[in-house]
Amino acid sequence: MASPSGKPPRRRRLGTGLVVLLLLAAGVFAYGEYRAWQLRDSCTGNAGRWDRERQQCTFHGGEVPAPPLSPPP
Repeated sequence: MASPSGKPPRRRRLGTGLVVLLLLAAGVFAYGEYRAWQLRDSCTGNAGRWDRERQQCTFHGGEVPAPPLSPPP
C-alpha cells in the first residue's frame, strides 16, 4: 500500500532492491560457470584434452610446442 505521498513503503523498496541484487549476483556466477564450460567444451570439441589441474587445453598428450624463432635452414 502506498503512503499518502505516493511513494512505496521503505520496506518494500528494500526488498525489491535485495531481490534485484541477488538476481544480479546469480547472473554473474552463472556466466562464469557457463564460460568455464564453454572453454572445456571447445577444447574437447577440437580434439584436445582438458587438464583440470592446470585449467588449460592440451593436445597430443602434451602442450602445443612453440613455433621456432627462425625458419629452419
